[in-house]
Amino acid sequence: MTPRQRVQAVYQGKTPDQVPLMLDLSHWYKKNYNVFFDLRGFQQVDQRLVDLHKQFNAVAYCEMGGHFDLRFTDDSVSSRSWTDADGVFHTEIVTPLGRLEEQRVFEPASYSYNIKKHLLETVDDFDVVCHLMDRTTATPRFDRYKAWQDALGELAFIYCQLPYSGFGYLLSRHFGVEKTCMAVFDHPEKVRRLVDSVNACNLRILETLIDGPFEVLFVSDNFDGNVHPPAFFDEYTRPYYSEVARRVHTAGKHFAVHVDGEMRGCLRNMAECGVDCIDAATPAPMFALTPQQAREQAGPDLILSGGIPANVFGTTGTDAQFVECVKNWLETRHTSPRLIMAAGDQVPTDAPRHRIEMLPKLIEQFGRY
Repeated sequence: MTPRQRVQAVYQGKTPDQVPLMLDLSHWYKKNYNVFFDLRGFQQVDQRLVDLHKQFNAVAYCEMGGHFDLRFTDDSVSSRSWTDADGVFHTEIVTPLGRLEEQRVFEPASYSYNIKKHLLETVDDFDVVCHLMDRTTATPRFDRYKAWQDALGELAFIYCQLPYSGFGYLLSRHFGVEKTCMAVFDHPEKVRRLVDSVNACNLRILETLIDGPFEVLFVSDNFDGNVHPPAFFDEYTRPYYSEVARRVHTAGKHFAVHVDGEMRGCLRNMAECGVDCIDAATPAPMFALTPQQAREQAGPDLILSGGIPANVFGTTGTDAQFVECVKNWLETRHTSPRLIMAAGDQVPTDAPRHRIEMLPKLIEQFGRY
């Protein structure tokens, strides 16, 4: 089977000849090849990144730019971004109800943009977001999808990504954990209105994308069970995920959620919503669950894609720990073939190159069916 066919088999509920290998190499590539980190994402195919995936024989699936452009239906709404003389990256949104601004600062050590100032500062800003979301629409750009697909060939299994869900928009991205939790209890009606507005906008975007060439719809909520407990999930997230899953499945496609945090306590809930795949599934020693415990909580049908924590993949882990971690993840294939070998999120910037090169050989040795 080809690398792409292995991934397709897993999503179709079939057993491939061996566990597929998928990697998000984008962050590692930018750091180690000194590539400018453009927060807009890749604007065109980067051949060096394509070549890396071919060298490692790993399927590419995300972080290759967006597949739609956003626009506003109201001329009084505008958005712009710029970098000031001090290197601070600003995003400004202006509506008749007010102005919002986010500030981010590039950190060379982690090769990422830390948030200096959240887009939202108080619940009074929520009305501005609702006004914005109610006037936002999207135009598909599957020409970008096709360009990457053509360049990667059998190493392409590109996910089409939606923006953050309404609750993820607050918790993981624009308001912060502490303020969001306080708002849930102090201003539940304002939280509900914002969540519903963001989710309604996302569903409109999904309708413009649903007939596109992609096979997997991806929501990058950076979900973490430590700060997104079952009560929050049931109130704000379950209805939305269930509706996305319904629409995606009706179109004959699949639904993946980017967890990138504690899996404990959320896997069964995800499966109940119709989520097909948990991306960035990160086991111990970074989080609580062993690979087998994750499988037990997920049930037999939810795809677990991940397996290598950053603290093992990177320089804080040894080669022996890395190999043991990979073997433990692959061992769960005997419980369920709904399994993908990947990093627990992106390949970390400090991952030694030889460990990435080891992965196809380890899967060949320990991951065959």
